Parts: sequence; structure tokens; C-alpha cells
Amino acid sequence: MARVLLIDALARGRGGRYASLDVVGVGPRLVAGILEHHGVKVDIMVYDAVARDPRILGEYGVLMASGMTVDKPGIRRIAGWWAKYSGGLSLIGGPVAIEYEEMLRYGYNIAVVGEAEIQLAGLASFIAKGEMPGWEHLNNICGLAFKQDSRPTYTGKCPPTPRSILNKYKASARHAESYENYWALRFYVEAVRGCSNFYRTLMKLPDGRKCILCDICRSGALKARMACPLHIPAGCGYCGVPELYGPPRSRDAGVVAEEIRELVNYGVSRIVLSAPDILDYGRELLVEPEPLTDPREPPANLEALEKLFEEIYSRVPEALEGEVIISVENIKANLVTEDVAKLLGRYLAGTTIHIGVETGDEHHALMLGRPSTPSEALRAVSLLRKYGLRPYVYFIHGLPGQTMNTARKTVSLMRRMWREGVEKITIYRFMPLPGTAFQDMPPGRPAYMDRASLLIVREASRINRLAKRRMIGRKLLVIVAGKYKGRLLAYPFRHGPVVILENGGSKLLGMKAVVIITGVGERLVRGRVIAVLGKAVKHHGKRFKKP
Repeated sequence: MARVLLIDALARGRGGRYASLDVVGVGPRLVAGILEHHGVKVDIMVYDAVARDPRILGEYGVLMASGMTVDKPGIRRIAGWWAKYSGGLSLIGGPVAIEYEEMLRYGYNIAVVGEAEIQLAGLASFIAKGEMPGWEHLNNICGLAFKQDSRPTYTGKCPPTPRSILNKYKASARHAESYENYWALRFYVEAVRGCSNFYRTLMKLPDGRKCILCDICRSGALKARMACPLHIPAGCGYCGVPELYGPPRSRDAGVVAEEIRELVNYGVSRIVLSAPDILDYGRELLVEPEPLTDPREPPANLEALEKLFEEIYSRVPEALEGEVIISVENIKANLVTEDVAKLLGRYLAGTTIHIGVETGDEHHALMLGRPSTPSEALRAVSLLRKYGLRPYVYFIHGLPGQTMNTARKTVSLMRRMWREGVEKITIYRFMPLPGTAFQDMPPGRPAYMDRASLLIVREASRINRLAKRRMIGRKLLVIVAGKYKGRLLAYPFRHGPVVILENGGSKLLGMKAVVIITGVGERLVRGRVIAVLGKAVKHHGKRFKKP
């Protein structure tokens, strides 16, 4: 049996600041879980650990790496290290694998494009032995890219993985310990895969294609919406989730809860339910056997959502006791109603929740292919705040179609959201991603080079400074996770800005503590420890190792 190493390079391939790395995604642990289900033992290491001593690759016969487009510098370095120290079978997966021709040029033998369950089931026996499958075998598995007669070959997109298969596998819990200070990190557990927004952008694309207003993707039969007469990729023009992962499929509540239970047994205490939109959970059940390709109808499935939360809290009583925090990430604003906000507030009060807004201009949102409007986002912020949640909102500067007019409307919306209680505004610069409608659009210019972008970025910075100043004097529950530039670093238990501690020594590492916020910076806040509550995690299972 070959030794298999899986390198998690997600959001790490460029290196980066330790202060921002409190997230452990689902992908690598799920790959490990799939392979272990098929009898293949896998080790996981993060990119940072391998970069410190790449010679460790010589101990392995199979390399698997996972990353995003922004991680390509690291993904390329990994391929170089592998060629130098091992040279065995190598596979690349994650969102970056859609650029399979480039990945094959780096030296990876196989790129796994899109979802991984079907592909890995067909490759497991070869991975176990460290052998490259023959072309005939590879050509019978969808979603793979490899070189055949020195030319890149792609076997074609896989159909969306059915729910029965999603429920068959669980992300490996034991690999939580592969992440340094794992007990302080936020672990993502997949609840929904895929996105219901199959609208298309209305903008003219660089190759001349422009929506002919056939309206199939907005009012046609649900199955018909999956195909566009002009082959314009589905979803917001800048996002590749619908094309890469298909329409939403929800994992059974019991499977999700059991995966959380296993992580808690290993000492994980911060759980995020992973989904492009948690409000898509169970919505596909309302339209079966058709695919869920409408982001607005039917409304959120409150019964399914409540069952999910009830199942989690019944199997993880530590969440009821406050020892474990359950939160969600993204929602579509148009699905937020009074009843939805009330339900989320009942189970998730005090946690953050993220809304993609991207632009404050209603027409611009329509042209981008957005499923919701800026006014719906404003209403969602107000409703979520009303029921005890902490809204974070996303905007993108430099988007195609941005003008001074759209920027002014975006700034106006930010100010109204601030008055309604938004806690943080996150700004991204538009970067074209492979497989999206905007993949050939020029990237957004840096904000200092564009008046409209600068207007947006400056206003977001101003509001975020006000939000942080409002924290001064507040008490916050944190987990002391490590050091940053010689000072102790802590993560807020319920999420929030990273805290640099003004007092306390190394004995606080691994502890829960109460801090009072004393000052703020551009990215971080400062705090003073006023109480130490003990170890960040308790022993809930036989396999748990203390930090």
C-alpha cells in the first residue's frame, strides 16, 4: 500500500498571515473520508507545514492537493517539490482543478474537476497502490483530466452527485487534529452543496455573446433552466458555483449532526454549517423530481431547517450548554422573511451571518445575474438584526458595469445598512474566475486607480472603523489560539475580529478567556484578559487529545 498525503492549500497557497487562518474547510477532510471509506489511509498536512520542510514529501508515494484559483502559486510549488522529492502519482482537486490544462503543465498526473465522490470511488484502488490508471479506465470516469499521448484529455462534466451518495460519505473527523490549534478553529460541515441561482448575466461578454432575453433561466421549466441557448454559464456572472457544483442538494439532518458529533468528540468547539446558501436547505425537496434552479421560489423550507437544527442540538447537547457554537455562513437576501429570521434567531442568536450584496444599484444587480436586489438585502439585515443575529455583508468593487453612479448607490446602501445594524462590510476586488460568465473580463483595477472603487472601499473602511470603535469597552469570550508578532492571539468564540491580547503569558494558550476590548486597528482589535475560564474544550470522547 502506498502512503498517501493530501495537502490542504486552500487560502494558504500564497502564504499569508496566521491571524486570518481560523477556518478549516470541508473539502480536504471530505476527500480523506471518501478514500478511507474505500480502505485507503490518508494523511493531511496544511501547505504551511509542507513549505517549512518539503523533504517530507519523500516519505509518500501518492500526492493529493486541494486549492482555489488564488492558491495557484502554492499549488505550483507543491508540484515542484513533489517532482524533486518523490515523483509518484499526483492528483489535484478543489476549484483550481477547473484549470486542468495548467495543472497538468505543472506536473500533476490527474485533475479531479468538480465534485469528487464519483471520481474518487473509481480511482481508490489505484491510489491505494500508488499506480497511474490506464487511459481506458480513466476515460470511463467523468470529471477527470489527464494527459493522453502527451495531450490534455478531459472526460467531461459529471452529473450532480445524488443526495444518496452525499449522505454515504462523511468528512473525516480524526483529521481535525491535522490542523494546528484545531480546537480554536472554525470547522465547516457541509449541509448543502450547489446553488439555486440559475439566472444568467445580461451583460455583453467579451466574445460577443449577450442574453437574447429568452427568459428560460428566469421563468422556464426548472430543468430547462440548466441549459442556456448561448451557453452562458449559470449564476451571477462572477461566480462559478452553479456551473461547478450544480443545483442544491441537502445532506440528511442526521448525517450532518453525526459529523458534528464526531468533530466535537475530537475537541472541536466552533462549527459552521457550510452551504452557498443555508436557506436552500431542503428547498429541493419541495420541487422534486425537478432540480432546484429557481433562487426565489419556492420559499425557504422552514420545516426542513428546523429539523436540521433540532437534530444537531439533540445530538450535540454541548451546543445547548454553550460549550460548542453552531453558526451558518451565507444566505440569499430574497429568501429572508420574518419567519425565516425568527427561526434562525431561535437557534443561532449571537452568531454572524453573511449576505452577498455586491452592488447597491438595483439595475446593476439585475445585469450581473444577482438572485436578490439591494433593497431585499437591506430588509434582510434589518430582520436578522431584529432576531439577534449579527449581519455581515459582502460587496465587490471593480465589477463589470461599475460606474460612479453604481458606486454612489453602493455607498448609500452601506450607510443605510450601518443604520440598520450591519456589523461588518467586507470588500473584494473583482477577479475573473475560470468557468464563470465573466472569466474573460478584465480584473477590477486596484481601488487607488479607480475613482468609483475608491469611493466604495473608503466608505466600507470608515464604517468598519466605526463598528470596531463601538466594541471598545465591551467584554468578549475568546479562545487563546497562538502568537502573532510576539503577542498572544485569540479568536472570538462566536466569530468576529481577531483579538491581540495585551496581557497574559503562554500558560493561556488553549484557554477560554473573557477579554475587554481596549483598542482597534485596521484589521485587528486589542483586548485585556479579565477572566480565564479554563480549557477551550472538554473531553467528550475517548479519542480526544488535550491541546
